[in-house]
Amino acid sequence: MRVGGLRALFRRDRITGQVAVGLVGVLGIAAAVYGVGVASATYRVSDVGAWLSARSKGIVVHANGLAGKVDGKTGVVAPMRGHNIKIVQDGSTVLIIDLDTGVVSRLDPSQLNIGQSRPLGKGIQILAGAGKAYTVDSVKGVVQEIDPVALGPVGPSAALPPILGQAGIDAKGTLWVPVSKNGEVSAFTGGRLQAPVKVGASGDDLALTIAAGDPVVTDSTAATATVIKSTGARLTVGLPTTVRQGGRGGVLAPAHTEGKTVPLLVPGTGSLLTLDTDTGRYSSTRLAMPRHRYRPPQMLGAKVYIPDETAGALIVYDAAANRFQQPIPVTGRPAPLDVFVRDGLLWANDPSGPHAVVVDRQGAHKGIDKYKDRVAGGPKRTTIPLPGDGNAPPPRGGPPPSTPPSPPRSGEPPSAPSNVTVTPGSGTMRVDFQPSQGDGIVGYVLKDVASGLSAAPAGVPGAGPYTFTVSGGDCGSEYRFRVAVRYKDDHGRTREALSAASDPVRPCVTLGAPTALTATAVASGAKVSWTAPPGATAASYKLTWDGPVKGSATVTGTSTTLASIGTNGPYTFKVAAVNGAGTGPAATRDTKLTGPAIRYPVERNENSTGRVYDIPDANTAKTITTMQDNNGEKIVVNCQEKGVLYERNATLKGDMYANVTYNGKTGYLIGYLVNTPGDWKSFAGLPLWKCEPAGYFGPAN
Repeated sequence: MRVGGLRALFRRDRITGQVAVGLVGVLGIAAAVYGVGVASATYRVSDVGAWLSARSKGIVVHANGLAGKVDGKTGVVAPMRGHNIKIVQDGSTVLIIDLDTGVVSRLDPSQLNIGQSRPLGKGIQILAGAGKAYTVDSVKGVVQEIDPVALGPVGPSAALPPILGQAGIDAKGTLWVPVSKNGEVSAFTGGRLQAPVKVGASGDDLALTIAAGDPVVTDSTAATATVIKSTGARLTVGLPTTVRQGGRGGVLAPAHTEGKTVPLLVPGTGSLLTLDTDTGRYSSTRLAMPRHRYRPPQMLGAKVYIPDETAGALIVYDAAANRFQQPIPVTGRPAPLDVFVRDGLLWANDPSGPHAVVVDRQGAHKGIDKYKDRVAGGPKRTTIPLPGDGNAPPPRGGPPPSTPPSPPRSGEPPSAPSNVTVTPGSGTMRVDFQPSQGDGIVGYVLKDVASGLSAAPAGVPGAGPYTFTVSGGDCGSEYRFRVAVRYKDDHGRTREALSAASDPVRPCVTLGAPTALTATAVASGAKVSWTAPPGATAASYKLTWDGPVKGSATVTGTSTTLASIGTNGPYTFKVAAVNGAGTGPAATRDTKLTGPAIRYPVERNENSTGRVYDIPDANTAKTITTMQDNNGEKIVVNCQEKGVLYERNATLKGDMYANVTYNGKTGYLIGYLVNTPGDWKSFAGLPLWKCEPAGYFGPAN
């Protein structure tokens, strides 16, 4: 974009208004606010806005997002000027973090002064959200809730294995922290750590995004994304293997998104993924990105905004139309960019200078001059390169990206098709692309269609639509495609120009949850069955259970009998369908299992009295019924349980009891009086179940 074009973009939005002198804060902060006199004790800033830092001037400003105007400003004292400042904002909670000193200050938006300051330490993550605030010491592995007003600790802290990743706060105010050492993400709330969630292997590169209030963990090492929904359900999505080529630190992922779609940028390949965390479906496109320094992409509406710190601009990709739009300049020069989405607006701020930009859902943007309280402009602007300008590295596994001429001259051969985007489907793969520019175009054909695959249509005419649908293939395999433009050269010969290879894609999507999950106690264990979700012909199932016996299994059919379960009690069973696209949401069933009652003969009770006790303690228990001289009589045995040691003589002693029903009474009989399978001193095993453990209150939540 030329300098004149930039000026035209901003000419309409000059800020007008008067800045009045405000209140001097307790830490020496001076405030200046539009339309507020010095006698006023309360300042009003817009609800649809954001606080932005400008460290070279030592100020923090509040900008109205709808107007693109500064409506509040504070200036800090000299010791903070020039420091790296980060602002954490959540409703009325506004925390100013001096990254150079570790001092955290709370800004009162109504008074525009500092209400509290505390030195919390350099390198500490400070987070606020859903009315809660936390600190995370990534190096020491300590997490702590703090009061967002007083900034003091709330409740006890907790320790996790360092080094901890970038944390986030979900919609319920729970802190989530990636623990790479264990391949887990841990939740912390109310001063207590919750059971960790396994999301990868030890040492994997993990990136956390809070998407529409739910945690999403991208594992760049394994090329997966795990969605932890507010219901407790989990969804694990297999991503293209190009995700593993993200380089040090893995993929670039936003800290949070307001919607359910998470954009992911793979710096090493230029791959851009948009993941729907609700369904587990994604689209992936290989972009010819310049060799620039990028920050995590952000998404607003259907558009992805990639902060390009080398160009000082936002690269804009319309995911719905599969095309780039004109970049949005922020500084027009190399600069750090702080980019985030808040209240339906996207903000891009240069904390080192005067420039900021606000973008709405339709993509309209306004520039903000934080120093002069008017829209940014200026004579020293440079052209912002579009992706595909020829400065990008060639994608791995394919030819170098083409550079579309703009505009083509008459007689030029067409450029290669660009932005080849792949979207997996159930038994299909969709391939979209941007058409070529040039003369003599006949149409387009899909290349690299492997044996066993079929593409429709056979060819796309020059006027489009620019989409192929590929059917067939194996869910366990990945496929790449290229698109060729066919054209006539000056001599009338048919020639082709090939696009770069797409990202890899599978002909399948994550499956839905199974239905009709049941579990029944039988003589051979716990029989578990379910109904497969649609499209699960080649799926396996991950079955887990919690209760007196815990475990997991991989099952290829839709039923199994678990011989490892032979203990009575309440259980929670979960089953999820697994295919090459990932692990779908699980079906859950809570049930109480009670093994079958079996008749076994009485023994060692000749000319004797056998006693049935109310508890498994032959020494102190109450007798509820007796058996008289009844060797050989078969009695009902419900289960077995270890109890208090008894000793009748040197050989008849032990702690095994049988829970029996006799004379209409149910109680405990010492083990040697009934001929159960095996050694009467030990558990017989199936088909005889163990009794529910004493004091057991059910599976953990």
